Amino acid sequence: MIIHVDASTPPSLEDAENFRAFKVECASDRNDCSDAFAEVGRLDGDHLWVDPVWLRSQGRPDADWVTGLQKMIDYAASAGWVDQAGAIRAHIDDVRG
Repeated sequence: MIIHVDASTPPSLEDAENFRAFKVECASDRNDCSDAFAEVGRLDGDHLWVDPVWLRSQGRPDADWVTGLQKMIDYAASAGWVDQAGAIRAHIDDVRG
């Protein structure tokens, strides 16, 4: 899963079927993306703690997708990448062209 963040467009979920990868791609200067980051979760250095409610709202509502997402979150929790509020930690990659 890739959360695409850009200063000029709303955040979007790409590669939503890939439950084995989870990251944020920032296509603008990070300082210009603060509103987009806040829409998705909480910025913490080079990571974004993604709100699971936002994440679920971006995916498919069918049972297979929901199950795949929950398995990904369970794995992330076992690795210490889920906080007490349920937010999932994602690394932010700078993909400015």
